[in-house]
Amino acid sequence: MVYKPLDKKIFLRYIKLIGWSLEKGGIDWNLYDQNGDFLCSIKIAHGKNTKEEVVAYSINKTEKIFKEKGLLWPPKKKKK
Repeated sequence: MVYKPLDKKIFLRYIKLIGWSLEKGGIDWNLYDQNGDFLCSIKIAHGKNTKEEVVAYSINKTEKIFKEKGLLWPPKKKKK
């Protein structure tokens, strides 16, 4: 499957739906689960006049982690 870069705001919305967090590391960003356990590092590309986007490789890594944990990517809003 071909992956495309994803806007940072949309990516943050997806991971917050399931209770995960994204924190700034030394160079890259670190993805943590709801227990605070480190999952992987995420690269966010940005330029002088461009928007911040999560690179395609990091989207692929995130989807693999979702599948390992039995979750659906991209996550859907929970029904009430």
